[in-house]
Amino acid sequence: MQLETLIQKRHLTPEGLLAYGISLASPESEEITEMAFSDMAIWSGCYAAAQAFRYAVTKDPIVKEQIRKLVEGLHLLQDVTGQRGLLARGVKQWNDQSPEMGREWHRGTGSLSRFQWLGDVSVDQVDGVIFGYAVAYDLVDDESLRQSIMAHVAAIADHIMDHGMTIQDVDGERTKHGDLTAGLFSEPLNALIALAVVKAAYHMTKDEKYQQQYLDLVHRQGYHKRVVRARDPWWEVFTGVNHSDNNLAFLAYYTLLQYENDPVLLSYYLKSLNRAWGVVRNEGNPLFTFVYHALSPAQNRHEQALAQAVETLRLFPVDRRNRKVVNSIEPDVCLSLRRDRFGRKQACQPVPMNRRPADVFEWKENPYRLDGGGEGNLEFSGVDYLLPYWMGRYHGYISE
Repeated sequence: MQLETLIQKRHLTPEGLLAYGISLASPESEEITEMAFSDMAIWSGCYAAAQAFRYAVTKDPIVKEQIRKLVEGLHLLQDVTGQRGLLARGVKQWNDQSPEMGREWHRGTGSLSRFQWLGDVSVDQVDGVIFGYAVAYDLVDDESLRQSIMAHVAAIADHIMDHGMTIQDVDGERTKHGDLTAGLFSEPLNALIALAVVKAAYHMTKDEKYQQQYLDLVHRQGYHKRVVRARDPWWEVFTGVNHSDNNLAFLAYYTLLQYENDPVLLSYYLKSLNRAWGVVRNEGNPLFTFVYHALSPAQNRHEQALAQAVETLRLFPVDRRNRKVVNSIEPDVCLSLRRDRFGRKQACQPVPMNRRPADVFEWKENPYRLDGGGEGNLEFSGVDYLLPYWMGRYHGYISE
């Protein structure tokens, strides 16, 4: 598979973390001049999940070894900060000649002083890491691996719980997007992510303190009711859809709904999932489509949506460089009267996958976008293909 080869060749750091974007010397060059580190956590988690699904399908021992390396990378994101349970957004080698030390870059300590790490981690990054950990824990038959995942997930949950359902950075302050409380202005989406984190910790450890915290969040603070409003916010009618939040929600749904067996709570979560699905069901998004069908009752199966999702993957371009794309001037394009949330032109219908500009992770992008890209010297990893492909294979929505 070409995209898998691409990742292993150019987008995977020696520590097992995904460099989701790399800058190249020229549009046709393979010489790497720079790697993107700022959002390593979420996309490394997604790649670990993709490989775990792949292993569950193939039982390939080489893939199993790759997963061990990827999980070590996820562990490093936590271990390098020196604060139990606190994740880094990204990690790279320390360079005494040109250290990237700013307000949010920090040097690792002790045996990890050869690294520098990026702080101010957000709930987005936690969401992706927990998703990757959870899939690997459930699907990879390696007890030592599972024990190490369990310990690191428990530490993440402890950090958030010990700081009043917030993420606290090394400076003792809450990170900019680290609020998982039930405050008046807190995001309902973050309630979904919070429950997924705590429930995953309980699923793995069976420690009742996590279940008690989970039940407190639900029964005393009403998190389950907030989850219902995790997506489909009313204001997006006026501001435009936040497609990135859709992606975060579906990752968290996959974790939370598989671990919940209380029929009352599950009914709330399924209501939330159905609301989110109602917004995206006609977009041909394979990740969202496969998550929805994996978690929903059989009677909710939508054959047309599944077919559209598979077709989207079939049309997925192997070339992941940010080449300039301009669809808005094409005569066959229907222009929507509404702009997207950034004021850009968009189409009336989702743009076919092979006509979209490449981006970091397609399923967090606007599928109606018409124009984009650049000079072609920025290359994305292709993890956005591998994750839904192997998830689809695992759940039986794709035969090959």
